[in-house]
Amino acid sequence: MRLLLVIAALCATVACGGKKKNSAYSETLMDPRQDFAPGFIDLTDETDEDLDMLMGSELMVASAHCGNLLALEPAALMGRLNEGEIRCLEDGYRMADRQTAKKKVSLVLMADAWTKGDTHRWETIVRRHLEEVDQSDPNLCYKFALFLGRQGPEVAEETMRWVDTALENRSRFPAGDTHVARVYGLLKLKSHASAKHWAFLEEQYILTPSADMLEQRDEARNEAKNLAREWLEYARNAGKDETLAYQLCVSAAGGREFCEQL
Repeated sequence: MRLLLVIAALCATVACGGKKKNSAYSETLMDPRQDFAPGFIDLTDETDEDLDMLMGSELMVASAHCGNLLALEPAALMGRLNEGEIRCLEDGYRMADRQTAKKKVSLVLMADAWTKGDTHRWETIVRRHLEEVDQSDPNLCYKFALFLGRQGPEVAEETMRWVDTALENRSRFPAGDTHVARVYGLLKLKSHASAKHWAFLEEQYILTPSADMLEQRDEARNEAKNLAREWLEYARNAGKDETLAYQLCVSAAGGREFCEQL
């Protein structure tokens, strides 16, 4: 009975199992397209190197057989790269040594997959991009964390990882209301992912109780409690809606006292 009450409380605010989603949660948190336009690539903004020089060297070599990379950008943004162009760009990505060249090719492939709605390919490209190329764009990290947040508890810890990476670069968010909304959304996403992880371990402990599983469950619950209070504190200070944060905090803490000590 205790487990059912815990899961019911969590499912009021968490997309349990990645399938049944609270409508408010799914509408305000889980659709990346509400926060970011699909055409987020920019091949003309270069700060580390002069793009013209790069286009005349490694980037041009990497994409030479595919055509002019800048000319491919509009097609990618409309999801119109053909299979030959995609394979060619993938080969170019693997050939490139400089991270800047890899980044340009990767962003073109990423935009094409997103616009086509090919989420499996998009996930693969973004994960590779973040692991191998660049983690400094908080918008991309946020967008990927949102995408993972739609899935089950098996990716909850990865979701939290990319939330943390986005928060490390929060200074790159636009100032003002957008900055506040993004940080609030990230804390919300991390709190929900943690709660999903705790709910999963709670269920596993009931099914296969052991000392090790009990320790994992308790650690996950403590993390969920602390993250919910962090989200609640930020929401209160920023004047944002704190209802779900408070409910989740109380559920994880097992009472109101911990959540009211702000």
